[in-house]
Amino acid sequence: MNRIALIALALAAATASSAALAQQHGKHGFGKHAYAQHHRQHARGIAGLDADGDGRISRDEAAGKGRMSGMLVKNFDAIDANRDGHIVRTELRAWHERQKPVREAERAKRFEQRYAAADLNRDGKLSKVEVTEKMPRMAKGFAWMDDNRDGFLSRAELRAR
Repeated sequence: MNRIALIALALAAATASSAALAQQHGKHGFGKHAYAQHHRQHARGIAGLDADGDGRISRDEAAGKGRMSGMLVKNFDAIDANRDGHIVRTELRAWHERQKPVREAERAKRFEQRYAAADLNRDGKLSKVEVTEKMPRMAKGFAWMDDNRDGFLSRAELRAR
């Protein structure tokens, strides 16, 4: 598992039950092959809403059954850039790109919350004991991530790629 996935997994452990964590990060903490597979499945899910096979999703099709339908209905007007009543792949990609700063801000907020929850003595760094107690899945890789070998993990060390 790459370092970023390991870090994301461990930080999530600070606030989630281990069973929920295993399910949630099993799908997000993946390597290149699994990442590509995830996106192919996502694309098939969106394409599956295209009931008439015309290569675009109408508002009615977006309201159909499927994992992505709720997101499309909620954001239909924002995604449909040319206001023609249909969403095409390029519009969805452009909207997705515009949402990146929002997703990054949410990710950063979750990171800070999880880091703070693991920092039991509130000294701004995570000791091996804190990691073992609050992030048990990350404990094994503690020494590997401790770049400066000071016996603590800083925010920067956890964010390092």
